[in-house]
Amino acid sequence: MRQIIALVLFIVFVCFCSAQVNFSPNWGKRALTNPSDDTENKCKESVDTLLQIYKIIQSEAQKLLECEKYSN
Repeated sequence: MRQIIALVLFIVFVCFCSAQVNFSPNWGKRALTNPSDDTENKCKESVDTLLQIYKIIQSEAQKLLECEKYSN
């Protein structure tokens, strides 16, 4: 029953909420450097960030599994 209620609430939430965000590579006043100069550096930072996010998600999933194991 809880799952059905959660699903209905989620569908209602999704139907009433919408957003669009667009960013260009040079938006804002802080984009003073030429973007083609440090393209390799930006890609490396992006990969490092993704790896950090992956590790955080992995550790949280492990915590959830441990909680589930001990609650049974």
